[in-house]
Amino acid sequence: MGSNRSHFVEIQTELVNPRVRGCWWVDDRGRFLDHSKIANDRNARRMAFRHLGMVEIVAERTAVRVRWDVSSASNDSIISAAFFLSTRPKSARVTLEFFWGAWNLEILPHNTNALARMSELAMFRDVEPFRKMKRSVRPLELVHEEGDLLKKSFELWDQDRSYFETRGPHKLGKMAPYALSFRQRRSDDHLIFDHIGEHSGSTQIFGKSWAETAVGRSCNRSQPDFEFEDRVCDAYFDVLESGEPVVDHIRGIIRRDGADPVWVPYRRLVVLTRNRLGAPIVVSICDIRQDLAIPFMTAEQLFADHQYHSI
Repeated sequence: MGSNRSHFVEIQTELVNPRVRGCWWVDDRGRFLDHSKIANDRNARRMAFRHLGMVEIVAERTAVRVRWDVSSASNDSIISAAFFLSTRPKSARVTLEFFWGAWNLEILPHNTNALARMSELAMFRDVEPFRKMKRSVRPLELVHEEGDLLKKSFELWDQDRSYFETRGPHKLGKMAPYALSFRQRRSDDHLIFDHIGEHSGSTQIFGKSWAETAVGRSCNRSQPDFEFEDRVCDAYFDVLESGEPVVDHIRGIIRRDGADPVWVPYRRLVVLTRNRLGAPIVVSICDIRQDLAIPFMTAEQLFADHQYHSI
C-alpha cells in the first residue's frame, strides 16, 4: 500500500505541470491511476467506463482527449478530469469522447469551452437518449451556407447539372474522394453502390475494408444497421424521381458489427447526374460535423425536444 500511495502522489504532483504528457485512468474516487492498470481491450474498457465509473485521459503537449460514460462516470472522476483540463494551456485542443446511448465525439478549440461542455453534459446523466434518427431538410437556396464541401460540390454540379467535371473517375472529378454514387440495378431498378470515395462519410464510419466490398450492394443493405440505412436512403429515391437536389442535416445512432454504436451527425447534399449513356446516377456528399440545425444534448433539450422531424 505504501508504494502504491507514493506512486499516486507522484502522479498527482506531476499533473500540475500544464505541459505534462501521458495517459491515465481516473477512478470513481477521483484518483489518477497508471494507464497500464487496465488492459487495453474492449471488455476491460467497457467495465472501466460503465461499471467502475472511470474517466480516461490522454494528454499530449497541445491536445487532450477525455473519454467517459455520461450515465456512469462518478462525480469525483468527472471533477478530477475537469481539474486536469483547467491546468492545461487555454489554447489546448480538447477532444471530448463520451458515451450516451452511443459514442459521440466533439472537438473544442479551448479548454474553457471543454469545461463548460462537460458541465452541460453532466445534466444528462439520468436522461434516456432519443434513439431514433432526426432529419432536418434545409432550403436549397441556402446551400452556399452549408460549408465548403457542400458548397463546392453543388457549384460543380450546377455548372451543367450532368457531370461534376468531364474528367475523373465516375465523372465526379474533384469531389470523387468525398462522394457516394448509386446507379439502378437492371434486374429490379434498385439503387446499388457505384462508387465509394476514400474520404466519404461512410468510409470514415465503416472503414476502408467495408468500402472495398460495398460496391455493387444495395444502398440500404450494405452495412449492419439496416434500419438507419432505410431511413437515409429515402432521399436518394426522392432525388431519382424528382431530379431536384436535396440538402439536409441528419443526426442518429449507427450500430456496427464488433464495435460500440456511434452518434453520426452530418450535412448532406444529394443530386442527380447522368453517365455517358444518359443513365441516371444519384450522388451523395456528406460532411460529418457537429454544427447542425439539430441540436445535441443542450440544456433546452431537457425540457423540449419536439420541433424536429424524426424518421
